[in-house]
Amino acid sequence: MMKYILTILVALLISSAGYSQSLYSMNYTMSMGTGDQGDYISSTSFRGMTFDGRGFISDQFSMGGLFTWSTFYEKLGGATVSEGSLTLTGTQYRYINAFPMLLTAHYYTSDDPYSTRAYLGGGLGAYKINQRTNIGTYSFEDREWHFGISPEVGVLIPISMDTQFNISLKYHYAFKAKNTINYSWFGLNVGFAWGD
Repeated sequence: MMKYILTILVALLISSAGYSQSLYSMNYTMSMGTGDQGDYISSTSFRGMTFDGRGFISDQFSMGGLFTWSTFYEKLGGATVSEGSLTLTGTQYRYINAFPMLLTAHYYTSDDPYSTRAYLGGGLGAYKINQRTNIGTYSFEDREWHFGISPEVGVLIPISMDTQFNISLKYHYAFKAKNTINYSWFGLNVGFAWGD
């Protein structure tokens, strides 16, 4: 299943170059876990980046793809973890590295690329998530592929003829796989967009 999703994502990104107008953005991403993920790591993440490519299929609609890397970390003193028949208590170091690779679609409130434009959109596709808990010399790790969705709201603000300031808020939800939790988090993206 994931092979098909990744193949479609790559094909869509390559084909977006054929559209008459394209938009690319590179963003710094800050994230905060919610639900089960927020229970596991409650700290806000200031380590993330998002690359987004979109091809316009009309003046107000685009399709494309994105890749995000978000890292979550928290240190917990005196915590207990159980794995099978093993139970350990001590200082835990908890990590999540999340890599969403999504197909996206967006609607823009204006068809003028030289004015401020709000947009609504979303994505769906593959999430590669690595979760690790270190306690003493022991390490417990899950590395799984997930299917997920990500609604988004944002705004593009022109700063030159071909460059725009981009700010957006995404909600990521990756459905559980095997024995993992459901992963979910809000991501605030701030960066620059450019296109032809």
